[in-house]
Amino acid sequence: MASLFEKITRAGLHLVDPYAEAATLHTPPNRVWPYMRMHLRPLRWVLGLSLTATILTASIEVWLISYAGQLIDMLAETPTDAIWDTHGIALVGAALMVLVVRPLLQLARHTFNDIGLDCNVANLVRWRAHGHLAAQSVGWFQNDLTGRTSIRLIDMGNYTSNVVFNTLNTVAFGLVYMVGIVVLMAGTDARLALPILIWVIAYAAILRWMIPRLVSAQERFQGAKSALIGKVVDSFSNFDTLKLFARQDAIASDHLTALETTRETLFKARQLNVVMRTAIVGLEGVIMVCFIGYGIWLWSSGAASIGVVSAAIALTFRVTTLAEWVLDAVWTIFLSIGSMRESLKTLSQPLAIPPQANAPALTVKGGAITLTDLTHHYGADKGGINGVSLDIAAGEKVGLVGRSGAGKSTLVNLILRFFEAESGTIEIDGQDICDVDQDSLRSAIGMVSQQAALLNRSVGDNIALGRTDIGQTKIEAAAREAAAHDFITELTDQAGRTGYAAHVGERGVKLSGGQRQRIALARVILKDAPILILDEATSALDSEVEAEIQATLGGVMQDKTVIAIAHRLSTIAQMDRIIVLDDGRIVEQGNHAALLAQGGLYASYWKHQSGGFLGTED
Repeated sequence: MASLFEKITRAGLHLVDPYAEAATLHTPPNRVWPYMRMHLRPLRWVLGLSLTATILTASIEVWLISYAGQLIDMLAETPTDAIWDTHGIALVGAALMVLVVRPLLQLARHTFNDIGLDCNVANLVRWRAHGHLAAQSVGWFQNDLTGRTSIRLIDMGNYTSNVVFNTLNTVAFGLVYMVGIVVLMAGTDARLALPILIWVIAYAAILRWMIPRLVSAQERFQGAKSALIGKVVDSFSNFDTLKLFARQDAIASDHLTALETTRETLFKARQLNVVMRTAIVGLEGVIMVCFIGYGIWLWSSGAASIGVVSAAIALTFRVTTLAEWVLDAVWTIFLSIGSMRESLKTLSQPLAIPPQANAPALTVKGGAITLTDLTHHYGADKGGINGVSLDIAAGEKVGLVGRSGAGKSTLVNLILRFFEAESGTIEIDGQDICDVDQDSLRSAIGMVSQQAALLNRSVGDNIALGRTDIGQTKIEAAAREAAAHDFITELTDQAGRTGYAAHVGERGVKLSGGQRQRIALARVILKDAPILILDEATSALDSEVEAEIQATLGGVMQDKTVIAIAHRLSTIAQMDRIIVLDDGRIVEQGNHAALLAQGGLYASYWKHQSGGFLGTED
């Protein structure tokens, strides 16, 4: 029996494959119902099965109460010694309906609803939403709080699942049940159907009036809640900075303001809920008095049997209970719809840098990079770079120098296509990076930045990030080359995992800055990309380790095109060429000796360095 049950429910689970389709190049609709239609298309078969089972199940429930009234009339009209002879077959049939058919229909209904739909809808939506968000540019993610975006992605699956599940499991069931009652009463006596029909119309009118207001109120609440979550995640992610610069009472005050905004918007939504529920309960009282009183009047005048009146009374109490059940479901549905509207403000945004369909992969022969009249100001009037043209030969080692804000990082971000250049072109070995597959572009570039970001995974996973074909031997070899193997073997995390299996914690906070930097270097060494970008790659290292890493980098940079950003000029003095940026433009270029001889901006930087760092003096 357990094995059969497992097979049935497992078959229900596999009625839908939530991962069959990834996000397409098309932007998701930004309105709730079109968005849901797009996601419900793969569910059409299980939705049809679920609706069929729901209709049959509700019909059985209506029949059951109707049959109870018939049974009372039958018992009242049939002599006791003739019950089985006269009605035996009907009684056995009714028993089989209750003992066999009704449980099997409920099994089918709940298998389709609770397993086939509820276990799949949320993940189907999340899978597609993740595919769309993962195709967004790095620049897009910098325009919103990542905590809020993450919560919206996860919750969108819950909201959609709530709408689908409650619509089929409760609302559809309730509507079929109510229609069945009207039909049943009309079949017995058309006058009995009139009170329940009037009640259904009044019930629908209340919902129609309340629902738009509920959706708007919930959308405002969800917006306040999302802002609260984003603020909390932002605060905790930068808790060290807050502790250093903000007083405890200021931190609390800021959080209190966000909490109070959330509470006030929730209060407005709940106000509407109280109004609606009070109106529905009042309506229930009206239907009880009218329906039961009307039934008693019909019986007293001889127009209805005691069985019909008994069924009417049972149906009345059932309808009022069902009405509250449906109301809870409708409330949940439209709370979810209001929340979906808020989430769609993030999840349905067009791709900032849409990929080209069937774009060819980048083919790197030597790694030559050509920038032509490149301009990007992040949509502002200043900052970034302005009209930069630069040819970097294959295998050339180039250093980028300039004050903060001179455009160094912008140049690198555009080469990586984290942002779309406002004008100008970037070519690698003669191929415009806008015309090639973005994944192939980034697979050809290795980068170590000043902030060495590590994921909350094992050290080994962080080194082999994105590579499933790399064995432990290669991972350790890369770590040794980055002078990281010795400290890695001594790591132990809170779960007792050691060495390369130890987890480094969110953003690598369990490691020192230098240790994180060395793991990031090992990652780049393992990637062995033909183009290498170093953005203050050794800034977090002490002098002894820096010297060791610089020697390692010398070997890593062999036969690669290298772009290195550094404020510590001594780290790039041996580059083939040094590019000096100022106010978004190239103002000087040449090797170290030539630039010193020019006596220009680079020479002034070199002269005013203290301890090997680039100052900001004029």
